[in-house]
Amino acid sequence: MGRAFRRESAVFLAVGLAIGLAIGGAMTAGVLIGKQSVVPDAALAELRLKAAASHGGETFAMATGLIDDGVEGLFCLDYLTGDLSCFVVNPRTGTPGGVFKTNVGADMGSGEKGKKPSYVMVTGIFQARGGNYGNSQIANSLVYVADANTGTVAIYGMPWSKQATVGGAVQGGKLVKVYSGKVRSLDVRD
Repeated sequence: MGRAFRRESAVFLAVGLAIGLAIGGAMTAGVLIGKQSVVPDAALAELRLKAAASHGGETFAMATGLIDDGVEGLFCLDYLTGDLSCFVVNPRTGTPGGVFKTNVGADMGSGEKGKKPSYVMVTGIFQARGGNYGNSQIANSLVYVADANTGTVAIYGMPWSKQATVGGAVQGGKLVKVYSGKVRSLDVRD
């Protein structure tokens, strides 16, 4: 009985050792293979998160959007006045880099008299391929505004000069309407 017990123990020990070595060898092989197949940084650049944030309340909405490489803008929409503004900080100087404004009221339609607009606003990435505005190009972000009451949307961009940013100049002007139109064919009534 003692010999059989020792023999079983030796077999279990040998089997356990073989399994442990197999697992260790597989892990070592995985590490070596993993080191050889490292994904280059250029491929990872396309996978990096590019996000904008937006939030709105009863009378005001804010959204961020990429203006240029390393430059972000803050878009603010005042529901009471219809004023849409974009504020940009120059990343080289930390000082104001630009202020652009427009009023969305005329583009959104008047809706019913006495009924306040119900706006929503988001930004989206845009890559201009032409359409120069003097020494400027449309910035890398568009802002989309909709009025839930009228079913109207409008899209705005802004002229942006990379050279002016590098030189530290403050830019400004009017947000440019790219498009406006109805997306709903019937009116919403309370």
